[in-house]
Formats: sequence, C-alpha cells, structure tokens
Amino acid sequence: MAIRLLAITLLASCMLAISANWSTAMAKDAGKVEDLYITIYNGDLALVKEKRSFSLREGRQGFTLDNVSGRLNPSTVHLSFPEGVDFELLEQNFDYDLVSMDKMLEKFIGRPISLVTTNDDGTESSQQVTLLSTSGGRVMKDSEGQILLNPPGRVVLPAGSADELLLRPTLSWDLWSGQSGSQTGEISYLSGGLDWKADYVVMLNADDTAADIEGWVTLTNNSGTTFENATLKLVAGDVNRVRDELRRNMPMPAAAPMMSEAKPGGFQEESFFEYHLYDLQRPTTVRNNQQKQIGLLTATSVGTKKLFIFDGHYGGDVSVKVQFENSEENNMGMPLPKGVVRVFKADSKGQAQFVGEDRIDHTPKDEDVRLTIGNAFDIKGETVRKDYQDIGKGFTESWEITLKNHKESEDVVVTVPFRIGGDWSIMQSSIDYVKKDANTAEFSVPVPADGETKFTFQYRVVWR
Repeated sequence: MAIRLLAITLLASCMLAISANWSTAMAKDAGKVEDLYITIYNGDLALVKEKRSFSLREGRQGFTLDNVSGRLNPSTVHLSFPEGVDFELLEQNFDYDLVSMDKMLEKFIGRPISLVTTNDDGTESSQQVTLLSTSGGRVMKDSEGQILLNPPGRVVLPAGSADELLLRPTLSWDLWSGQSGSQTGEISYLSGGLDWKADYVVMLNADDTAADIEGWVTLTNNSGTTFENATLKLVAGDVNRVRDELRRNMPMPAAAPMMSEAKPGGFQEESFFEYHLYDLQRPTTVRNNQQKQIGLLTATSVGTKKLFIFDGHYGGDVSVKVQFENSEENNMGMPLPKGVVRVFKADSKGQAQFVGEDRIDHTPKDEDVRLTIGNAFDIKGETVRKDYQDIGKGFTESWEITLKNHKESEDVVVTVPFRIGGDWSIMQSSIDYVKKDANTAEFSVPVPADGETKFTFQYRVVWR
C-alpha cells in the first residue's frame, strides 16, 4: 500500500512539473519580424507573410506572436521551417479580445473588486464589493449582501489585473520540435481589414484632344495592426472567395512574368495567373487606421476624343464622353485597375476646374477607356416617331431626329445609337448609318455651330 501511494505521489509530482514547465514555455515569445510581405487584394482581403527567428528546443514548447493582424483568419495560418527541421504544430490559439473598459470589467464578473467613493469632506472611502454584471450598467453586491445598481464611485481592480489583458492581437502555438537551435520560420495567413483602390486624375488640354493622366493607389488599414517596412504587392482582379469565409492560404505559383518598367520607388506591373500584380519597388509602412496614397502611373500627352451621344429611340439629354486608348502608342499601356476617374480642365484663366467623373472596370492594355462626363449644355436632341404601319408579319416605322448645336464657333459630330429589336432592316435613311450590332443602328451626325441637323429614316421588322 505504501509503495502504491509513493508511486501516485511521484506521478503527481511529475505532472505538476510538466505543467509548470509548459506554463513557462507558453510565455516564450517568438522573435521580432525580420521580413514582412503583404499582398493586398480588392475587397477587404490580404495575404500576410513574415519571417521570424525561433529558439527551438527539443520536445514540446510554446510560442506567442504579437503584432499579427487583428482580422487574421486562424484557419489560414501556415508555419514552415527550412527543409530538415523536424517539427509539428499541435495547437493554435488566436486571442484578439483587446483591452477596453468593458472587457476589463467583464473579466471580473463574480470576483471581488474595490469601489472607491468620495466623502463630503473630500476624503475617500473604499469598500470591497463583488461585481455581478456589466450588461446595461454595473450591478454589485457589498459585504452585507445588498445589491448595488450603478453605484456612484470609481472601480479599482486588484493589483496584477493588467497581466490578464491583451494589448495586441496575439497568436500562440503549442509546438513539438525534434531538435534544438535557432531557426527562421515563415508564417503566412489571410486577413481582412486591408483593402486598396485605384483613383485617376485626367487633365484635359484646351481642345480636349489630349490629356495628362495620373493614377494613385489608396491603401486602407483597419486590421488593428501596423505593418512596418513591408514589401507590398497589390492584386487587381476579381478573386473568387467562399462567402463569409477566407480560403486556406496556398503557396503562390510562379507566373510567366510580363513586366512593365517601373520608375524608382514606384510600382512594377506583371501578369499573374488571370490577374495583374503591382509590386512596389521599395518597403513601406502601413499604420493601423491609416489611409496611404502611393503613385501608380504618370502619363503625358495621351490622345483623347470627346464624344457626344444621343439616344435616338428614347431621346433625353446629349451625354458627353471622353475616350482614350490604353496603349503604348498612346503613351499609356499599363493594365489599369478598376477605380474612379476624375476629369479636370483649365478655364480661361488657367485654373483647373472639375468637369466630371466616372468609374472604370479593370482595363487591359490596348483597350479603350470611355468615361461618361455629364450632359451637354449647348447641344439638344429631339426624336419623333412619324409613322407606324402593321404589315401582317411585322411592321414598319418612320422616325425623324433633330439635333441642335447652340455653340457659337464649334462644329460637333453627335453619335446617335438607335435600338431595334427583331429581324430588322433600314429601308431608307437621309444620312449614312452602320449596323453596330444585332440590335443597334448607329448614325454619325455632323451639326454645325449655332445650327441644327435633321434626318429621317424608315425601318422594317419582320416576325419569323
């Protein structure tokens, strides 16, 4: 019986020793971030990769990592060491319940705290109470069992309470290693709270035939963490994601690079998978709760066209558009991420004035960019259906369209698209037209300064 009791006592002592050692190990911090890489996608998503030094010892141990994103998705965390390092990640915890007054009080529900009140003579009295609830106000119980509802005074928490509080989002690991020594580990994870967008400024010349264009990237960091001296990449494209869940991080495959030349410290663009990657050629720091703007592109003397569009079928205002080709021959050629384009033009005194803005989608090189600026003040249109004839298996219609140009010294050309459904053909037209697509006839109509142009056409639709 004595031998059995001794064995139980020894086993208990060993378990206590292991528990104590494990508790100490769990307090071990991983090294500082040595290299930091961030790839930010459109739509509140980023891939964060960092390298840290780990002082491994043989056996089970714990590490904590602070300065990770507060919007980290734990299911995407991946840890790797150089080939030949034998290790296993046994358990992972992500703690992001950061310090605040409410959080501090919640941790002491059911526990004794001090309530300090000020007496009439200015002195202070302290009594020990038990905190019962913080929901909708503070509920306490004093030493006599009385329930206090939102009592006056200030709360003082026991000494050492700060040890239980988290100042930064923290990732902790229970890890087993087959060897001892210092090793560099790479940690990667997906995170919310990081986003980017593109904005463009177009400055038109006097006759709207050319423009200088600047592109800016705006980074937004609401992740709860500052990223110091990070290597930054941006991905433009619509990445498929499972709703309400970030997909597990997989290593990025190498892409056949098609790179555009970058200015020192600017972005270098390359095609990547079915997206486009913009690589900032210098480290940058993105602070928490910060918006940062970085230059994306600068282009001068980009050829532009001003277009006037009038809907021949529905009428309405004459819209104004500015169009340019995103090609190297036109001093552009970089694939353009989606964003807002704001257009300016200098007035007679040389001061830049805002004339309109539009949103563009992701635009590859050698494609046209067409911006809707607004409606023309001095150009008006009117459309009238003059005749309709039922011909049994179809019908004919006759239309008259009038365009007026009130500009005193500028001739214009107005493009008039006219939508027609069914199997149609133009029977007669007083001006030339083109069949733009299966449902659209398009007329280009010259209108002289301070004059008008009127044209008519008739079409037939046959039902099959």
